[in-house]
Amino acid sequence: MMKQKLVLVGIALATVLMFSSLVQARVAQSVWYESVPEGAEAGAYAVRSRSAALQAAFINAVFDESLEVIGYPITDVRKEELRQFLSPKAKTYVLSYRELGSTHMADGYGQEMSVEVSVNRSSLTSLIKRLGFFKTRTAPVVYNPQYSGVQSETWEKLGRLHQLYGLRPDYNSSLILVMNTVGDHWELSLQGAGAPMTAQSKSLDAAWHTVWGKYFSQSASPQPIGNSRQGVLQVRGWLFPDGVEAFDRVLRGWVGSASGARLEAVVIQSDSVAARWVVTSKNIDLVLSKLSDYVNGRGLTYDFQPAAE
Repeated sequence: MMKQKLVLVGIALATVLMFSSLVQARVAQSVWYESVPEGAEAGAYAVRSRSAALQAAFINAVFDESLEVIGYPITDVRKEELRQFLSPKAKTYVLSYRELGSTHMADGYGQEMSVEVSVNRSSLTSLIKRLGFFKTRTAPVVYNPQYSGVQSETWEKLGRLHQLYGLRPDYNSSLILVMNTVGDHWELSLQGAGAPMTAQSKSLDAAWHTVWGKYFSQSASPQPIGNSRQGVLQVRGWLFPDGVEAFDRVLRGWVGSASGARLEAVVIQSDSVAARWVVTSKNIDLVLSKLSDYVNGRGLTYDFQPAAE
């Protein structure tokens, strides 16, 4: 009976940890104002309710997570376009949240809210890929624009779409984007990368995202950034399996991403619980220093075996 219980616990823990590897929890802040100074500019005190501040915290968390998923520096202009793109849909990437409290600002008017937000990293990574960030790390993708019926007011929007998706028009490119307006619809067809990729929508943004999303989804996922070191970490001594789950979140925070600390196995014995991770980090020494401090006083021991060079 005891063995059966341990098996059930192991299965439950594996399910929880499999789910947690797709989720990244981070703390985000936002400021809101119940009152504002007399004569103050409205734009500087735009967030006037707790619910609006909560939505702002979601946007901050999802945006910060997206920059971590991208994994390389992007221009301020592209950052701003990405933030604007994510803002109306940020809540769809929030799985859960927990308010940690608020503190009054020094100006006497504002309150800073802190929220722990669990972000669906897997879904967000798919979106970042469709936006072209993985394929345009070193250079923009060039394409041959074949437009008709495009009005002058559309050019500004096209410029912003180029910034967001990492694109550059070039009439010498073999990758051709045919774009027409038919009535109140946009029709787009991307040709030169296998079978044509087409989309039709009343919204240029939606049609653009469909076509280029298909194109960028064909590309391979990014490889880990160079200069990272990898090894196998084993930690022993927990009394209960939930200790492994708690440490898994801590470890992922140290290495900077869920993919940088991959849980490989959990061993539940009669008197203790042990677990093994594959760890990838640019600064393994710092991770091990944090680990040494963490296990001190917790009754845990660890062993780290670097991967062969």
